[in-house]
Amino acid sequence: MPRKTGLIAEERRLKILEALGVRRTLTVRELAEMFGVSEDTVRQDLRVLEKQGLLRRIYGGASRVKTSNVEIPVELREITNREVKEAIGREAAKIIEDGDSVIFDASTTALQVARNIDPARRVTILTSSLDICVSLARQPNCNIIATGGTLHPLSFSFVGPQAENAVRNYYADKLFLGARAVLVDEGYLADVFELEAHLKKVMVASAQEVILVAESRKFREVAFFKICELTRVNRIFTDENLDATLVRKLEDLGIRVTLVRVGSVNPPV
Repeated sequence: MPRKTGLIAEERRLKILEALGVRRTLTVRELAEMFGVSEDTVRQDLRVLEKQGLLRRIYGGASRVKTSNVEIPVELREITNREVKEAIGREAAKIIEDGDSVIFDASTTALQVARNIDPARRVTILTSSLDICVSLARQPNCNIIATGGTLHPLSFSFVGPQAENAVRNYYADKLFLGARAVLVDEGYLADVFELEAHLKKVMVASAQEVILVAESRKFREVAFFKICELTRVNRIFTDENLDATLVRKLEDLGIRVTLVRVGSVNPPV
């Protein structure tokens, strides 16, 4: 009997991608046994993931595709390493002060920062993230400005010239942004979606302090579209699994690095 996992569809599809990251190909039967579901359910999962460009269906199973330039849908990104993102978000939100003006990009870790803003603090927020707008809509002390623009369905974010021009009209105290890849040796941040990367570049130019919020695994990724030089980043919040050698390299660039312990509370910043 296959074991029951109780995973919802989005979580199961994420686990399928993770399994294909370990093994190049998997059969429908193997996946059905792995997740305790029917083979028909697995086939439906594979059809959805193939439509999103995240795998390739083959006879009797699926094979992985190179993901360094594939954009992962927001519903999958949000549940990936959720506990790590929430911990980073809680710590990073502590540096937001009363009266701050803050830009948020549409990354799922920046979303966690926004959700953890102290509700007593009066903050003006400019964001391209539809999720952030909805999450903070009922917070009376948050003055929210949406960039507008073309809605990108994979990220629930506004992109394009209208969004970029909106950001250029402001200069914020802080910017919280994520990145698909942090290339320390090469010295820059990168993303997989060109319009998103270009908007982030405009955001970097429109903020006094640039704060990167990213899981440590992003420091092992690569992506095609450059956002900015690492020297433009002032602070980084990441989890404690970041290699100590990379921490030293970042600090040598003058970047303040905060390593967050998942499942615990760090001392106030």
